[in-house]
Amino acid sequence: PAEEVGTNIMTDYEDIRSLDAETLAARLLENVGSDHWPPVHTAIEWAMERHAGQVRRDGTDFRCHPLRVAVLLNELADQTDPNVLCAGLLHDLLEDTDTQVDEINATFGSKVGDFVRALTLKDPRAGQTKLQRNMAHFEGLRWEGRDAQIVRSADRLDNLKTLDAIDDYDRREDYLKESREGLLPLTLACNTSLYHALKDTLDAAGA
Repeated sequence: PAEEVGTNIMTDYEDIRSLDAETLAARLLENVGSDHWPPVHTAIEWAMERHAGQVRRDGTDFRCHPLRVAVLLNELADQTDPNVLCAGLLHDLLEDTDTQVDEINATFGSKVGDFVRALTLKDPRAGQTKLQRNMAHFEGLRWEGRDAQIVRSADRLDNLKTLDAIDDYDRREDYLKESREGLLPLTLACNTSLYHALKDTLDAAGA
C-alpha cells in the first residue's frame, strides 16, 4: 500500500509540473478560495509579481516553484491552514527579492513572517560549506515546529525535480545527502504523504 500511494503521488506530481504559473495559481485559488485570513489570494499575487522575470536553474519560470509548493502542501500534504499555504507561496521572497520581513508581517501577520524567516537560508559563514550551512539549517528546523518542516519538505521535493540542472557533481551529491540525512527524518515525523514522495524521489536519484 505504501508503495502504491507513493506511485500515485508521483504521478499526480508530474502532472503538476506540466502546469504554467497562471494555471497553478487558478488551481490553488479554486481549492482554497479567498475568504480567509491570512489571504492566500494576496500571497499568490505577491509570488506572481515579486518573482516575475526570475528563472530557475533549469530555465523555467521561477513563479511556478512557490505555486507548486503551495499546491503540494494543499493537495499532497493535505494542508488547509492559510498560514502554511501563505508561507509556501512566500518562502523564497527574503532570499530572492527585495521584500523585507516587516512587509510580510504587515500584510500576512507575524506567524507567516516567522515561517518565512525560519525557511530563509543564511549566507554560509566564513569557511562553512553549503552542505554544512544546510545541515545546520535543518537542525534548526527541529525547533521551528511541524508546519515549518512541512513547508520545507514540499519546497525540497520540488527542488529535487531540478537536480539535473546542478552541473557540479559534488554539490549534487551534497544536495542529496543533506536531503536524506538532514530533512527526511523531519519529514517522516511531520507528514506521511510528503515523506513517501520525498523518499521515492531520493531513491530514484540514487541517494
